[in-house]
Amino acid sequence: MRAFKLYFKVMRGSLATILTYIGIFVVIANFVINAQLPSKEADLKIAEPKITVFDADESPVSKAFTAYLTEHAEIVELEDTEIAINDALFDGETYYVIRIPQDFGKQMLDPERNDAELNAQGSIYVHLSIVSAQLVERYNQTFQVYKQAFGGSIPAEQLENTLDLIRTDLQAEVSTRAFLSGETYKITLLGTSFNNTFYILIALLTSVIGSTLIAMENQSVKNRDLVSGIPERQRTFGIFLATLLFSVVLWVFLIVFMYTQLGFDLLTDTRSLWLIGVSFVHMVAVLAVANFFITLMRNKGALNFFSTVFSLAVSFTSGVFVPLELIQAPVQKVASFMPTVWAVKANNAIVHMPEQAPDYSFVWQAMGIMTLMTVAFLCLTLVLRKSRQRSFA
Repeated sequence: MRAFKLYFKVMRGSLATILTYIGIFVVIANFVINAQLPSKEADLKIAEPKITVFDADESPVSKAFTAYLTEHAEIVELEDTEIAINDALFDGETYYVIRIPQDFGKQMLDPERNDAELNAQGSIYVHLSIVSAQLVERYNQTFQVYKQAFGGSIPAEQLENTLDLIRTDLQAEVSTRAFLSGETYKITLLGTSFNNTFYILIALLTSVIGSTLIAMENQSVKNRDLVSGIPERQRTFGIFLATLLFSVVLWVFLIVFMYTQLGFDLLTDTRSLWLIGVSFVHMVAVLAVANFFITLMRNKGALNFFSTVFSLAVSFTSGVFVPLELIQAPVQKVASFMPTVWAVKANNAIVHMPEQAPDYSFVWQAMGIMTLMTVAFLCLTLVLRKSRQRSFA
């Protein structure tokens, strides 16, 4: 495995880059985690939901729903503009913005539906957004129970009385303050930490692996290996194995560091294991993407510039540095051609997953999409390498 050993000898030249990126991550992550980690003395955090509601339906059902929210949260009035809403979400003036569309009442009363279309936007304070989302979900669940009691459709003459009964029932069930245990908050913080590791993985895998592979693919180095009797296939396999080993070791280090800060007891939580699974699939997908661009460029100077710009661009457009709720839809569509946005969406879905009847179907979908991207970029890399081998032959 001469190529395998040579790979790590060449990689020593990138040791300063590796230590710099990891050092920055450790310092920032340690500060953020310790600043937000719930103390043992205050295991319960009291959260007052702040919700903004824009009602375009103005039906009896939507008015009853808004009245319910008013009873269990602080309703914040905002100007209905994108800038005002995004600023309020970022500054913590409101934690959840709900847009009730037209025909909301008809959809809620429809016997064929179990919910209605509702446009919601959460803030960067994820745990408080969860509290608000739980209020909405609890109302919908109670409404559906009453609807089923009437055989799937609430008679028009019974609607007003039924809406009053729903509000009465929910007054006994829902407190206007939500108590979040330290463990629940730690899972949310863990999901955010996993998202932050994506930038380090993208930056290091493109820059370090890139500079190493470019050096290994230098024609004089390559000819020396081939002349010494190492078959091309064996050499390629050795390089691939070394690349994969470095990626896995880096990934494991980041995971261990996070659990060292937040507690290994989180591994007993099923959501924690799902976060690890998503992170691993994302790491493999990023490795495939990095290999493709490295093979495409084959210039160390250009690659270093590309690595910096690419890692920052992906992180800012995929929800790593900026919450997805604050990123415009067209930007998210462009970012969806890279695996990171799917990993962030999957992580957000996991930390918001209810303990009762969890549904991981979207998480499976996101992991499947990242796996397909891995296969696609690997195939493109192989095709590109083959075409270049023919051109040098």
